[in-house]
Amino acid sequence: MRSKGWLAVSMAMAVGWFGVVAPVSAEPSVEVRTEQIRAGGKTWTVKTVRVDLTDPMLRIEPVTAEAGIGYDEPFDSMLARTGAVAGVNGTFFNAYEKEADIRYPNGLMMAGGETLHSGENQSLLLQADKTAAIRQIALGVRVTFIRGKVTSTYFPWGINKYYGDQETDQVVWYTPAMGREIAWTGTKVVIRENKVTEITERTVTVPTDGYVCFVGNSANNRQNLLPRIKVGDEVEAVTVAKNPVTDEDLDPGQWIAAIGVGPKLVTGGAVDVDYKRDGFEDPKITTQANRRSFAGLDREGRLVLGTMDGATVREEAEAALALGLTEAMNLDGGASSALYGDGRMLTAPGRPLSNALVVRRMEEAQVQIAVNGKFVPNFQGFIRNETTMVPIRPLLQAMGASFVWDGQAFQLTVKKDGQTLVLKAGDRTALWNGEARPLKEPAVLVDGHLVLPLRFMVETWGGKVDWDGSLFRAKVEIGGS
Repeated sequence: MRSKGWLAVSMAMAVGWFGVVAPVSAEPSVEVRTEQIRAGGKTWTVKTVRVDLTDPMLRIEPVTAEAGIGYDEPFDSMLARTGAVAGVNGTFFNAYEKEADIRYPNGLMMAGGETLHSGENQSLLLQADKTAAIRQIALGVRVTFIRGKVTSTYFPWGINKYYGDQETDQVVWYTPAMGREIAWTGTKVVIRENKVTEITERTVTVPTDGYVCFVGNSANNRQNLLPRIKVGDEVEAVTVAKNPVTDEDLDPGQWIAAIGVGPKLVTGGAVDVDYKRDGFEDPKITTQANRRSFAGLDREGRLVLGTMDGATVREEAEAALALGLTEAMNLDGGASSALYGDGRMLTAPGRPLSNALVVRRMEEAQVQIAVNGKFVPNFQGFIRNETTMVPIRPLLQAMGASFVWDGQAFQLTVKKDGQTLVLKAGDRTALWNGEARPLKEPAVLVDGHLVLPLRFMVETWGGKVDWDGSLFRAKVEIGGS
């Protein structure tokens, strides 16, 4: 159930700060149902969880196994570890591999605006405007190495994948989400703070402030790629997406989270099953009946997660339509099917999973951030004790400020236009040109990012903040260099 008391406090904060109130619904934001429906001439029992995408207390995103991408984990462990109030199994994975570290997911995944795994699939997209969509997506990354006026641009084969020892020509981009060592034979280009810091063949771990570009040991790569990369090169990595059918470029900067599976079940309130279009030939998908999991959207725009037994994919599509869904897609099924809500396991999986889609109820209302007119998908703030707290990095980037982080003292020094600001995690005061200034809430470290009161930071540097109550979004205008 939605905590109306907490939410009402959050709304009051919005009034005091910005004079705009986000609407408060009396309906529960996470609702569990067991429904009997008629579809395809049969009666089905379908278990569903319906989620209000506009609730700022909720965060919806895919998660991967705790040991790292390529491993699996019991579904109930994933739920407990993430504090989920609801969840469903996610995309297909190599469930039958004997080696425990090569059970890789097959579909794309994005969480907090960051790509966890690349892919090309029918995909559920959770968008910046607090709506969702299901469409066919190819998700990847464009990487440019910069040395003075010389640039070299590449499109790695994938993100957080491994294509096997025989694929010596592969180039793969690894992020901290990989969660494990990069030990395969080949060259590892280590990148920290957008700069190449090491080129090595030894085993490495992806740094928390960077990436690893893995280059396979082919003659092509040794002759044409590696000579163009040097320690000290600047690196620009940009997430790219397109519709693989129309080749239309898409803007992944408007997506907060995504998961790719398929096939598509429903489009625009009509059954839409096309196995060839969506890349499926396996009879387990095209003809056989099995336990099924799905995700979709109802007429009110709520996210609907569900499971049903003994259905073909086409019957699953008919059932989704009977449930009132206007958009829907299939998720991994069979022994992977799993659904949780209302504090209980609604459908228990028959095996550990490599990934899942979870709904978390946060302790503090989540705040979107837009800086100088651009939504920032990979950074979110929150409201604490009537103070909006945000990560400082996107503000520093927009300002063009120089900064130094002292990891031992947990202290950040920011300089711009002859002005100096010093912030220390845990302190209720900041130093502005040597003068102590109070903070309503102390700066804190959250997931490796320094977070501080938004109004203090913006107004100190002469910026302004507006509030979009419908999106629970702080819109910041702050000057660059």
